[in-house]
Amino acid sequence: MKTDQLYKIMQDISEAAQKEREETSRTISEMIEKAGSSVPFVVQMLRRRPDVCIPTLIKSEALYKNEEPLDQKTSELIAISSAVANRAVYCMNVHMERALCLGATEQEILHTILISSAICETSAWAIAFREFEKFEGKGKSKKT
Repeated sequence: MKTDQLYKIMQDISEAAQKEREETSRTISEMIEKAGSSVPFVVQMLRRRPDVCIPTLIKSEALYKNEEPLDQKTSELIAISSAVANRAVYCMNVHMERALCLGATEQEILHTILISSAICETSAWAIAFREFEKFEGKGKSKKT
């Protein structure tokens, strides 16, 4: 497919979503609910802008459902890690459930959480220690 054809398709989808905003919004919710999921808060908000919501959902579908270069289970474990790092509780729950359905073990999910948490901890330390170094030597030391 040529680039100009792809841009035309994207423009047509965006324009259609804007013209039929209410119906598009309703259809998005129905599709998600029919798939057996509750409508995530982010999607509920994005439904107000179907021209943004539709491409977001298409991107998510491409990232999570595509088997290349990563299988779906691995993609869900990565999503769990990201949700942990971002403290996104709803996302953690959704992606843990999906990972289990795709064959992940509880041990794999726990290990993913531990790795993500370790990186978050180290990152917090690195930021705090760099700031601490700026103050080092400026305060009084407690003598022991």
